[in-house]
Amino acid sequence: MAFEGKKFILLGERDGIPAPVMEEVLKPLGCDIAFAVTECFV
Repeated sequence: MAFEGKKFILLGERDGIPAPVMEEVLKPLGCDIAFAVTECFV
């Protein structure tokens, strides 16, 4: 798979897609999550 073993930095958005949701989707694909945060961009 193309994502397997790759490191990811996830920037989630409070009113959009939060980082923990992205983590749930990417971890089963073999992605290595280096940093994940959910912020409020105003």
